[in-house]
Amino acid sequence: MTAKKRLAEIEMALRGRQLVYFGTRGADAEPLLNLSNMAFVFSLIAPLDACSVREVSLEVETGERVELDSYNLDFDRREVIGDLRRRLLHLFDRPSAVLPYRPCAFLSSAWFPRSDRTLYLGMFHESQACFEHKPWVESQLSRFGVRVLPWRYWADSDRRLIGEWAAKEPLVLRANHTDGGAGVRLLRDAGALDTEWPMHGDGFLAAAPYLEHSIPLNVNACVFSDGRVTLHGPSLQIIGIPSLTRRAFGYCGNDFARTADLEPRVLDSLEEMSVRTGMWLHQNGYRGAFGIDALLHDGILYLTEVNPRFQGSSLHSARLDATLGRADVFLEHAAALLGFAARASRPLRELAREQPAVSHLILHNTLDVPVRVESETDASRNAQLRLVPAPAILVQSEAIAFEVVVPRSVTGDGTSLTPEACAIVSAELGRLHPVTKADPSGTDSATRDLS
Repeated sequence: MTAKKRLAEIEMALRGRQLVYFGTRGADAEPLLNLSNMAFVFSLIAPLDACSVREVSLEVETGERVELDSYNLDFDRREVIGDLRRRLLHLFDRPSAVLPYRPCAFLSSAWFPRSDRTLYLGMFHESQACFEHKPWVESQLSRFGVRVLPWRYWADSDRRLIGEWAAKEPLVLRANHTDGGAGVRLLRDAGALDTEWPMHGDGFLAAAPYLEHSIPLNVNACVFSDGRVTLHGPSLQIIGIPSLTRRAFGYCGNDFARTADLEPRVLDSLEEMSVRTGMWLHQNGYRGAFGIDALLHDGILYLTEVNPRFQGSSLHSARLDATLGRADVFLEHAAALLGFAARASRPLRELAREQPAVSHLILHNTLDVPVRVESETDASRNAQLRLVPAPAILVQSEAIAFEVVVPRSVTGDGTSLTPEACAIVSAELGRLHPVTKADPSGTDSATRDLS
């Protein structure tokens, strides 16, 4: 469906309600600015800074940017969180519709008392939570005919057996709830089992052989009430780049340009995997935006993760859809939750061939201390900077420092960067200025080389 038609449908269905985006990164709400109803953005980090909407961001309220993959708004008991809840309650006093990046108890606590006048365009957080449990999701998908990584599940008391396995080959260890690579560890040596053991409280975890020289892939998608699935923005996922993250499997961005080089049969397999996953989600009550991560290893495609929410790649896939005149994953999510039917989706092989060449790299603070970020831009590098915090904001360790967007490919395999991309990253890392207790201004020199 064209973006223009979908926008008209959504605006008509909202009937003048103000639209509120509730997300992790405020800047992700950019595609929703095309809706005349768009009025307010609530975010944890990276404000949208659009003059046409009002906005509240946790990082502005607190002066710090949290590390998203471990921070949980539902467990934050600071007074500032109570104040933010009161602001949302006041906001929802007038007819509204709220669209969440991902559901949470905090949002439910503000929406339910105003549910008589505010539409909720998302899953109930308790219902969505089961789709965050990776062992349940992947075991069910395997029975549904989706090829998943060969995970084996081990009780914590089986640690000795895992060590014996690790003595034979490298393993990936994974907690049952992970985000952005947090909770996933690479075990190359059985002697490192204790240091590489992921933190978790479930009593068991997953382990699988490490499939070296694999290509990580990602797709955005949306499932509708009739079970049909729309597909958006296939890309190579960029993970584990040491200059961008300290995590072995940390999420570092996406290369949308490189997918055009994938064999058509691979893209067809990725499409089939995405649609089948959406069908399973539908059968189990899920509606709206989701994404999948996959690994291409020795010509075989394995599903590695289902993301029952929007993704770090969603904004960029939406930008690409806009260039093609297509309704993006944000608009399709709103349409799905408002009860509209899905329209025919373009094949992934066509999207990969026609979407513009673009990549984005996410630079995290890889130091053990907070940093401040220099915000001045340098157009000569032919790169767009996004998600840059205000100079006064403290960026916590492993939190997103900023993002670099370039109009070309930056990787050939998702786990290494081209020389040109390495040069861009090296130059941009100079924007990070460590802050220590002895030097809160951030002018002290780093004890660790940023590059």
